[in-house]
Amino acid sequence: MKKLKYTLLLGMSAFLIHCDTKKDYLDSVGSNILCTSFAFCKGEAPAKTGIIGDSWTDILLGFPFVETLRPQLENRFQYKFVGATLGGRTLQHVVSQGLQFQVIDQGGADMKVIILSLGGNDIQANLSEYIGKIDSVQAQRLATLKANLKHLIVTGNAYKIARFGGAPLKWIIHGYDYPNPYMSAVIPGSDEGCKSKFDKVGLIVPDAAVFTAAQVDGYNNLLAEITREEPSLIYVDLRSTLGGRPNSRAEFMLDCIHANNIGFTMLADKLARAIYPITNVGF
Repeated sequence: MKKLKYTLLLGMSAFLIHCDTKKDYLDSVGSNILCTSFAFCKGEAPAKTGIIGDSWTDILLGFPFVETLRPQLENRFQYKFVGATLGGRTLQHVVSQGLQFQVIDQGGADMKVIILSLGGNDIQANLSEYIGKIDSVQAQRLATLKANLKHLIVTGNAYKIARFGGAPLKWIIHGYDYPNPYMSAVIPGSDEGCKSKFDKVGLIVPDAAVFTAAQVDGYNNLLAEITREEPSLIYVDLRSTLGGRPNSRAEFMLDCIHANNIGFTMLADKLARAIYPITNVGF
């Protein structure tokens, strides 16, 4: 996914450099990227809903390569977000960089909810570590994810109350639908979540779809478990939206781990229906 991101970003940069564009336009593009991808905005941008996410919310710096969950919710369901969404982002990065605090700062006192799309990259990274010890590595990664997610919520709510007062935030996190590891990469080499990547690093599994489905099920089950411990967390199960276990249907997928426009439309519909009673936006 990272190679795909940087390849497309290079293409965008080349296009802008060779066009008759003005500096203020480039400044505007840069400011928009900083604001939407990293929550570095010029001044406050008050909003009731924040969003922090990975490529399921923004594959490439706001570039409309495919309409992921964030633009779907913004364009079709009238959400007005402040947030930090960027392909390749991990939950570990969010916690270490304190992005929850930046999003709360931008949203201001009226913010009520933050939507999270995180965890998939934490599970997928460094696949070679799984070789010969799949169960123990998955258990360790899920334990780390649990600790990081609880830390994100506890510190975020403490910061929000200390700065703005009022009630704690509601945090809505979705689980991922099943990948399709037998899909081809969109760009050769950008094969995150693909069987070709497993083969490349020497991770031999009897059935790649069963392996990735077990990862997704483990993460979804973890999220459901955390909601019983953290009353501020709300979990939305998106599994089987795109076809069901062990892998999503190819006609709804862009590549091994990302839906295409049709698939993301289906995912956004399900997510929007689930979160409407909490956000009161979209229907």
